[in-house]
Amino acid sequence: IPGYRALTKAPDGSLCLAMEFGGEKSLNDLIEERREQGLGMFPAATILHVALSMARGLQYLHTEQRLLHGDIKSPNVVVRGAFEAVKICDVGVSLPLDENLTGGIPGTVPWEWGAPIPDPSLCYVGTEPWSPPEALEPGEAISDRADIFAFGLTLWEMLALSVPHLPPPRDGSDEDSCSEDSLDEAAYQAALGSRPPLPPEAAREPSQGPVRELFCACTAREAPRRPPAATIVTALLQLP
Repeated sequence: IPGYRALTKAPDGSLCLAMEFGGEKSLNDLIEERREQGLGMFPAATILHVALSMARGLQYLHTEQRLLHGDIKSPNVVVRGAFEAVKICDVGVSLPLDENLTGGIPGTVPWEWGAPIPDPSLCYVGTEPWSPPEALEPGEAISDRADIFAFGLTLWEMLALSVPHLPPPRDGSDEDSCSEDSLDEAAYQAALGSRPPLPPEAAREPSQGPVRELFCACTAREAPRRPPAATIVTALLQLP
């Protein structure tokens, strides 16, 4: 997580938050560059390095700060240099977690009959292609495992070089190449909250075995079956 440095006022009186420099580019920028250069999926070692850094950030947020990031995706991961540092940024839609690491339901917070009406601003936001199934169903509880699902799809991005559930951009096209004509809206809506299929080359490559295993574990449909961030960190540190 980029570190806090200072809080001060700008000449116009507005508050300014000074943060540690996280990196020159987002992970999304690097994914797009790799796709445009025709380089194919990232090497397994790079993906696992990103996974460990992200999992450490999520462990800090979930267990030390009791916060759900709420919008994990490649544009919210910053990278310095040649993956010298990888950090999660943009916690503007974070949610407080209780002692059970639960943060409420989509659009609200934990509430019991007779309690004060919850603050409507404390709701899970996310970004649709990365949203877990529980965020798409009314009344489903949101927990730390919502971030884990989105984390798994971020690893998928590094394999597929594409946004989850959207048609891959055409070669040589820009990030807005997925036009209304190329998108099957019904198929897209049906795919939301599911585990996207792995690209054939990623499914076959032996070196990507640990990445595939982690991706599948993190994108389990049932939230309790997804590993917590601390378990992911431990597992990744044990890899040879």
